[in-house]
Amino acid sequence: MNNDNTQNFEIKLLGAVRKTLIAVAKDTMTKPGLKHPLSQVTQKMITDCLDIVTSRQIAIEKSLGTHTRMKPVYTDEQVVQSFSVDDLKKA
Repeated sequence: MNNDNTQNFEIKLLGAVRKTLIAVAKDTMTKPGLKHPLSQVTQKMITDCLDIVTSRQIAIEKSLGTHTRMKPVYTDEQVVQSFSVDDLKKA
């Protein structure tokens, strides 16, 4: 397997692991006040694995020059867009 195939495989593998861990977290989510079906240790292990997967994904993206440093935007989060007054005068 050449380097491109190896990186493509690793990207797919990391994506699958990440999606699976997130699905497990979502499927076992409980309402506040109820006992969580996973132990605190297991929850920490899932979090640690997600951190490792994300770190490796970022490292691969940086090596390929595709890392954008984008962060998620939540629907209830206010997004402020700035613009210059000069741009308004042009319009």
